[in-house]
Amino acid sequence: MTSLCRLAALALAAVLGGAATAAAAGDLILTGAKPDKLYVIDAASRTIRRELRIPGANGLVGSIVPSPDGRIAYAVINRMESIVGVDLASGKIVFRADFSSPTERVKDFFAFALTPDGKELVAYLVPVRLLPSEYQVEQPRFEVFRTNAGLKARPVRHFEAPRRVHMLLMRPDGQSFYALGFDLYEYAMKDGKLLGTRGIQNWQLPGHSQPDLLAFWPVTEPTGVFTSPLYAEAPQDGKPVPTTALMSLDLKSGALDYRDFEPLSALIFSTVLSPDRKYAYGVYSTLTKVDVEGRKLAARVPLDHTYYAVNVSTDGREIYTGGAMCDVGFYDAVTLERRGNLKLPGCADQALASLRVIAAR
Repeated sequence: MTSLCRLAALALAAVLGGAATAAAAGDLILTGAKPDKLYVIDAASRTIRRELRIPGANGLVGSIVPSPDGRIAYAVINRMESIVGVDLASGKIVFRADFSSPTERVKDFFAFALTPDGKELVAYLVPVRLLPSEYQVEQPRFEVFRTNAGLKARPVRHFEAPRRVHMLLMRPDGQSFYALGFDLYEYAMKDGKLLGTRGIQNWQLPGHSQPDLLAFWPVTEPTGVFTSPLYAEAPQDGKPVPTTALMSLDLKSGALDYRDFEPLSALIFSTVLSPDRKYAYGVYSTLTKVDVEGRKLAARVPLDHTYYAVNVSTDGREIYTGGAMCDVGFYDAVTLERRGNLKLPGCADQALASLRVIAAR
């Protein structure tokens, strides 16, 4: 770690209301909530370090992507028509890109990513031309912004994008990014050149039907691997059976893998991979632990309500659950026993907000 990173981490810990040693004891969790809140949570003490307000959020704080140095959180807001960058130490808005104009309504369906140096942000945009008597559907596009562009950021370049994309994931070298939707695309960051396409809905997996997935939570920490439940009919005793598979994408190597592990029953939304890559954890109305190598269910416990988002501590010892309602849960990664629960002030609804983890430094 560079001296600059150490100083930034110490400054963040001090300003957020705790000593540097307290911050080093555990992770910081980021989550958003309606109508305009961004929360910084101390995972070790199960307390809120900061409650930050985002002006102009307009009822939505959606996908959250922390900057590589952990100092800024970027979030989709304003009915998916804007992205902001929030300085976590001061609460100041340091970046804002508004996509719509009087003649065009433009939505970012939760899909954006940052380069590893934190200098550029790429967003997936779906525009509609506003004509006097009709809405004219336009071609989706990627737009690239400089993160130092301030509060009226304009794209420095743009290029054509496919339809039906709902997540962008940056590769570690920053030279290209993945666009996840009905298929998996890879684009060059510099000029938008399509580098490759691999099937998701258009996969060729023997005996399986066309799959489906719901992936709005761009969690890749701490492994650099994105995972998601995926559903298809698969052969079992000679008959097609609705089956849940675990899809994984290693952002560095590009390896894409699918592993059937149980009949379709309980796991619907997001998953996260443990630091040792041996287990995946997923949520909905239960908390699920999957043995990745064994392709089987390792453990499952009921939850008191539905959760949409899940993440894991950087040491792999705890599982964090959020989204859907107004609390963040803390669970033992081995036993899935509940260790704690934190209610957000005023029972603020997290809805589809990401649950991100910033490693203690």
